[in-house]
Amino acid sequence: MLQNVTDRFRLKINDALASESGNRWKPVRLLREVLGTANDLAGRPFCSQAELDERRGVVRGETTESREAAPVMLYFDGKDHRTKKKMEEVLRARDIPFKVLDVTDDEASRSWALTQAKAAEFPLLFIAGAPVGGLHELTEIDVNGQLVKRVFG
Repeated sequence: MLQNVTDRFRLKINDALASESGNRWKPVRLLREVLGTANDLAGRPFCSQAELDERRGVVRGETTESREAAPVMLYFDGKDHRTKKKMEEVLRARDIPFKVLDVTDDEASRSWALTQAKAAEFPLLFIAGAPVGGLHELTEIDVNGQLVKRVFG
């Protein structure tokens, strides 16, 4: 229910930003341009219904559950449990199946994951063998709508 209210709010704000009414007044036009730029810089939280559906993986009435997911692996070294939990929450929120691989005692896997991701610390996320990175990178591709696309195609 909260998501429906949030979606309606997003769509109303997007309609106001995209509207042409009031553009004959320079202050209104400039304010709309500034707010539109801020919306773009924030990852477009205010968007059209089509863009919202695309981010969530809804394609022609088809949901992400009907498509096969790429393998998603979360490499973890047993230290940063808080970050691992946040990453798991992001993946669960998008209904993305994943596996947690504890590499605490596996030096070869630790070295491989750190080298591939060009990172210095765990946890690290990989989608279909390609490194995504840590929590910051995961959040970034989630906000941009790329997470579901990379997992479900």
